[in-house]
Amino acid sequence: MTSSIQASGSSSTATSAAATASADLTKNFSSFLTLLTTQLQNQDPLSPMDSNEFTSQLVQFSQVEQSINSNKTLESMLSVLQSSMTTSAASYIGKQVVVSTATAGFDGTNPVNWQYSNDGTAVSTKLAVVDAKGNVVKTLTGSTASGTQSYSWDGKDTNGDTVAAGNYTLKAVSVDKTGTAVTNTIGTVSTVTGVDTTGSSITLVTKNGDIALSDVTQIMAGS
Repeated sequence: MTSSIQASGSSSTATSAAATASADLTKNFSSFLTLLTTQLQNQDPLSPMDSNEFTSQLVQFSQVEQSINSNKTLESMLSVLQSSMTTSAASYIGKQVVVSTATAGFDGTNPVNWQYSNDGTAVSTKLAVVDAKGNVVKTLTGSTASGTQSYSWDGKDTNGDTVAAGNYTLKAVSVDKTGTAVTNTIGTVSTVTGVDTTGSSITLVTKNGDIALSDVTQIMAGS
């Protein structure tokens, strides 16, 4: 199994922006001091210029500088947090995770694994694998036992032919002894092969599609 981690460039971009802003402030402040010195040297001694404007501009420069320094501190903290989250996410590689979704990606080769369960009152459970267009590709009888049940789909339809790669959804219909529908919960089980941090959030890479780290509901040992 090949594992990978794709690093994000967001932290370096933010740091570069702060450095640019700091450089611009230094350049502008230097120009301001040059202009101030020139004005003071050429002012009329009998009618000196009002110092309030100079003081106001100095205060503004100071406030901008403090804001930039605060941003630098926040960016440093963000970089440390991002690094910590990436390290934590990397520990998922090789493990199986469960996500509360009935839809998973079939890559044309690797099986899709689902978990389903009901409250234990069901006397009949029918399972169906449905493609992205809503077409039923396979049906079977599911378990009515209480607790979590597993179903591994090999990617073949009712005729035994392998279906095309794409997204497939497991649907479960259960009824109790009175014929009343029983609510089922379904989750997708995937093995993590990598971590992608190039987006705005950390994503776990699996053979059944990418999963947002925040969507993981359960972590299990690797298969």
